[in-house]
Order: sequence, then C-alpha cells, then structure tokens
Amino acid sequence: MDRINIIVKVTEACNLRCKYCYNKDSDYSAQVLGLERFTKLIDIVAPYRKDIHIIWHGGEPLTAGLEYFENAMRIEDAAQTKYRVTIKNQIQTNGTLIDKKWIELFKKYDIKPGISFDGLQNDKYRQRTEDTLRAFKLLAKNGMRSAAMAVVADDDYDILENYKYFAKLGINVEFSPVFEEGGAAEMGSRAQRFAENMTELFDYWLYDKNGVDVRLFATYVSMALGTNFRICNNSSCHGKYLGVAPDGTIYNCGRYSVTQYPFGNVDDFSDLNEIYRSDGFMGLVAGAFERRQKCRESCEYFNLCSGGCTDCALIENGLNNIPQQSCMYFKTLYPHIKAAVDKILAEKQPLDGFNPFFRRAVIKSFAVTDDATGADIQDKYK
Repeated sequence: MDRINIIVKVTEACNLRCKYCYNKDSDYSAQVLGLERFTKLIDIVAPYRKDIHIIWHGGEPLTAGLEYFENAMRIEDAAQTKYRVTIKNQIQTNGTLIDKKWIELFKKYDIKPGISFDGLQNDKYRQRTEDTLRAFKLLAKNGMRSAAMAVVADDDYDILENYKYFAKLGINVEFSPVFEEGGAAEMGSRAQRFAENMTELFDYWLYDKNGVDVRLFATYVSMALGTNFRICNNSSCHGKYLGVAPDGTIYNCGRYSVTQYPFGNVDDFSDLNEIYRSDGFMGLVAGAFERRQKCRESCEYFNLCSGGCTDCALIENGLNNIPQQSCMYFKTLYPHIKAAVDKILAEKQPLDGFNPFFRRAVIKSFAVTDDATGADIQDKYK
C-alpha cells in the first residue's frame, strides 16, 4: 500500500452554525492543531508511504489563518525532500472566507478546494449564500476548479432542481445524505427517498450533454465498467485513512461516530506501525471484520462495497452489524446504473449523446494503457 489519506481537522471552530452539523457536540472549540504535532504526524507516516493525500477539514479550516497554512506547507515541502514522498493537499471549506490571498496560497501550493454548499436550500441550513457564491466566482476567475458538497437534509430538498441549479452555474456537485449524528441526530434517515431521487437524477444526468459532474455517478459508472474505482463508502478504508483531531488524537477518519475508537495521540507514537497496533485500531478492525463477514455471506454486492462505511454502521446498528439504510441505498442506485451502462455498451450507442462526465468515465475504462490513442479507444468500444 503506497498511498494514505489523512483528514486533518485543523479546528472545530467555525464561522457558521449549520443545523445538521455533526461537530455540534464539540461546542466549536477554537483549539487549533499545533504545527509541531502536524510535523510529527508527517514524520510518523512519511517513511511508510510514497503518496500522502491530506484533506484539511474542520470546523472551518480557514479560521486557522493564512500564516498557519503557509507554515504547514513549508513543513510538507521539507518532508517531501527528506523522505522522497509526494504530498498533495485538498481543503474542505464553506468558502465564506475565501479571498484573493487565500486563492494565491491555493495556487502556490496546488491546494484543491472543495466547498460545502447546499444550493437552493443553502440559506435554510447554512446561511451566507452570497459569500459562498462569491467564492465560487473568484475561484473560477482565477482559473481554479472547485466542486460543491451539498447535504440533502430533508424531504423538501429537490435533488433534480438543485442539480439543474448547479449545472447552470457550471459547478460540479456531490449530493450527500445527512449523517444522523451531532446536530442531525434527531432529523431521521432520508436513505429511501434519497436513493429514489438519486436514481431519477441519474436518468436525467446521463443524457445532459451540457451537464456537470456528479462524482458518485461517475464512480459507479467506473465500477460498472470494471475499473474498480471506489469511494470510501464502498471500500475497506482501514489502513488507507487516518484522521487527526485538533488535540492530536488520531482516529480512523474525520467522521463523528468513529471517535468511539481513538487510536491514541500523535504524541504517543513514533511510527505508523505503532498506530496500527493500537487497541483502538485493532478493536475497530475486529468489529468491522465481523460485520463484513456477515455481508460476505449474505450479499451478492459484497465485492463492490466491502461491507460499507464503518461510521454508517456505527450510526445505524453498531460496528458489528450491517448498516441497513446505506446498504439499501447502494443496492438501489448501483444496479440501476449498472443496467444502464450495460445497455449502452450492448447497443454500442454513440457516446456523444451523453453527459461529458459519463463519456469520460467510459473512455477512461477503455484507455487500458497510458499511450492508448483515441482510435484505440474507439476500436475497443466498437
């Protein structure tokens, strides 16, 4: 395993108060992860991985300030030289604090921004819509691509209409069902309706020739074509992800429920293997293994979803048991997409009649070598 993803929760502080926030129970603490701890985290991981993907998260990570991130990037640069590793950065932000100085930093260090924004319902659950839209425009003006993460929090959220809204703005989007934890603990599951609405959206998205990317659709198309591209909800993430809290505590990822299984503090470890021998990691993996054995024995889709997300299992039925809602969602949406893909390929339908991101996923699946030409791909498709 050459790559690891590290979710760095810089701080729980945030300048918004989203009604469904899963960090609500943290009281939005202003503590910031110390740079000496960040340095040690990199020193722990870098000798064991060639590629490190860091996702800066929060709270609102930009509240830590420009100087903090300038220093963090210098730490990364030094580590890349010392350990001969590649470190790439992504940041998940609400966008309201983005200005020209932040964009200069993003461009200087090739930090990829993702923006949490709920589209037509943003004012209902997040607020400061105009500030976030200004960030999208400023990023685009400066030649930076960004995508929206939109939370589907209630039955009033019209996914199709919101997709059209994002498409009109030219913003790629990922729709996510609300996680029933933190501020959303009492909101109830939307999995059934979400699955049905996403299925309907896929049928529209597929033929939207001027459409934007919906990452989940492109992922499932790739899976249907056998390229085995996964997202964390449909893969075994243990050992591939780490999450670090502002106080230096290490968890499996950045989601809330996995905090039941702390691995220890950055201060307690000297190398990556010690983290993977911790009681927290071993307990989490043991419970997940038991759940996945149940999935393996009972589900034809196990090889595609690997028993689903551990955090979703913790929310729904406990670590050792199958997460019924997220399982139902996958079993509803993926077979629908697979059937559509199989039909298109069986009938050899011209790809120029489809969403450009569907075309891209198909083309990538046929480009089996780096030097494959357009003619090679077309011949294989035919």
